[in-house]
Amino acid sequence: MADLDQVKGINSRQIKLLQENGISTAEALAMSPHSTVATIDGLGDKTAKKLIWNARNALGMTDFTPAAKIDENVEYFTTGSAELNCILGGGFQTGKLTEVYGPFKSGKTALAHTLSVTVQLPERREGISGSVAYIDTENTFSKEKIKRIAKRFELNPKDVLSKIFHARIYSSDHQSQMIQKAETLCKTRNVRLIVIDSLMALLRAEYIGIGKLAPRQAALNNMIHGLSRIAETYNCAVLLTNQVATKMMGMFSADDAIGGNCDFIFHKSLLNSSTRMPLSCHV
Repeated sequence: MADLDQVKGINSRQIKLLQENGISTAEALAMSPHSTVATIDGLGDKTAKKLIWNARNALGMTDFTPAAKIDENVEYFTTGSAELNCILGGGFQTGKLTEVYGPFKSGKTALAHTLSVTVQLPERREGISGSVAYIDTENTFSKEKIKRIAKRFELNPKDVLSKIFHARIYSSDHQSQMIQKAETLCKTRNVRLIVIDSLMALLRAEYIGIGKLAPRQAALNNMIHGLSRIAETYNCAVLLTNQVATKMMGMFSADDAIGGNCDFIFHKSLLNSSTRMPLSCHV
């Protein structure tokens, strides 16, 4: 990762403004949307465009690279289940967004708790020695569950809890704010896993009715693209849990992740940068 002071033409005041808004590296600046940087008080449209372009030039992002030279830099850590590791191609993957959806009591939060422990395992035990940023929108985080899981993996529960940075979320705006804060933890606290449990709960409660679909879609899209940028910049894993709704298809019905047209934009825009995994039973 490169510091902001390596960007051509940037000054200390602009660095401070960017850092206050969660943009603390040249990579984060280079991958930020122009509209996001331009709205920072004290920068403006022209300055934002210049700084973003200069950051991209400094990082070599304005040149094409032969596919043979692409460095994917992917790491895996265990889910605690050999079968699930096999399904996921070796374990839970860094640098990507993984969405897990399922009905109530299907094991989504249990998986989130387990991964919050296994990511802390050393490499010799199929971990990556990382910390966790846990964004809790439904107040389902449990210290006692973490302690039990830590003991299962022969880790000190107190040490494990000290490396999980928890935030209780109360609104979708708060959720978006803490996603930005999580980026700072990736740099300062070696966070290698970001958990959002669950992604749509607050958006679903606040944006009600067909007339609210467009703003809900925009809010969700901003969160997803922000998380995708963080995952790629810091090579951290992102777990998104999601609720389901039952869809009627003639005489049959099926569960699918909630979000309506927002899901379409999420999966289409990220393409191979995301994984969807339904949970129809306990993990």
